[in-house]
Amino acid sequence: MHFSLPLFKNKKEISFFLLFLFVLFSINLYFKYEDYKKFTSKKIYKTDAIVLNQYIKSKNNKKYFVLKLKAKDGFLFYTTSKEDLKDLKNRKVLVKILTKNISFLDYLKSFYAPVIDMRLYPKEESLKNKIFDFIASSHQNQKTKELFLALFIAKPISKELRERVQFLGVSHLIAISGFHLGVLFFVVYNFLKYFYKFFQIRYFPYRNRTLDLTIVSIFFLFFYISLIDFTPSLIRAFVMLLFGFFLYSRAIKILSFSTLLYSVLMIVALFPTLIFSIGFWFSVAGVFYIYLFLKYFKDIDKKALFVALNFWVFFAMIPIVHYFFPIFSLYQLLSPILSMLFVLFYPVELFLHIIGFGDLLDGVILELFSLKGDIFLFKSSFYFLVFYILISILAIFRKVFFYALFFLILLFFVENIAQLHTV
Repeated sequence: MHFSLPLFKNKKEISFFLLFLFVLFSINLYFKYEDYKKFTSKKIYKTDAIVLNQYIKSKNNKKYFVLKLKAKDGFLFYTTSKEDLKDLKNRKVLVKILTKNISFLDYLKSFYAPVIDMRLYPKEESLKNKIFDFIASSHQNQKTKELFLALFIAKPISKELRERVQFLGVSHLIAISGFHLGVLFFVVYNFLKYFYKFFQIRYFPYRNRTLDLTIVSIFFLFFYISLIDFTPSLIRAFVMLLFGFFLYSRAIKILSFSTLLYSVLMIVALFPTLIFSIGFWFSVAGVFYIYLFLKYFKDIDKKALFVALNFWVFFAMIPIVHYFFPIFSLYQLLSPILSMLFVLFYPVELFLHIIGFGDLLDGVILELFSLKGDIFLFKSSFYFLVFYILISILAIFRKVFFYALFFLILLFFVENIAQLHTV
């Protein structure tokens, strides 16, 4: 018999927890502000940085490079260069930044800053760079090379590839996040299970297999995210995993909206800059709609649940996603199917890369990327978005509002089809 306990026993415990989170948030925000004052105290700030992305833009028929960098101090910024730069992605550079007119809010989000000097460091022989080179050498085509560098070590992709994945509706699969971490956890846990079971039966049958394997898998995931420089999306996913493990180990109910709320508040308290991350709020919304579906349909057949859940989350997220990214194609309707296939595709590709056959499925991937079709504008208005979110929250309490979401999704499609025009 399995039962779950509530996270808090009474309102007093809730109040203390919220007060603790507020204090934690304030402390972290204070440290960020101290870093900001240090940054702006000099007209020219000198620091090391990693080039996360690099692409070409044009203005008045003149081309220039845009670079996205992450400073060793932790802040993200953009700069431009009219020089003919070689590929600097994933390289370490020394930069001198002009700090004028950068507000604290800009510092928290990310900002543009002119760089008056940039010097390239020699390439380091680190484990991460060796993995980078190994993955890159497994592919001849630039698109598949970028794809797997993004999937395995969270490297940003080019504008061209980003447009392709948006066209196919698989951006959520390319941007490494909690979904990928969950798949990795599943693979590691089940791989170790067979070895552990053999030794446990013979030498330590008294041990809790689930607990031990979960702890080992968590340590493996921590090593993985440290290897790829603690990517923000993976940090928040890892924190949620730890929090979920803590709740599970104490028989506290995990699949509850209150637990989700407290998890989100805790992550924001630890990482205040996530308030400005659209990707973070997309992931929160995705988990919310999974919980919402499971609230009313968790007792259906598991295979049917897996399929229905993927389709539900895709359509439930559409009015939110298309407020920020209005690009739509008919191929995006295949996104739920591709999401289900990805659960198998990701570990298979990981295995193929390990044994030296990473390019085995490149032909299929390139065929997928070569698909062509019309691109349409599907846009949510601000008021529709607010109303949709309100009904979503009300759906927690009444099933009638859950069904109302189906009507709103249908209305979204009808309105956009009625005003249909291609890009």
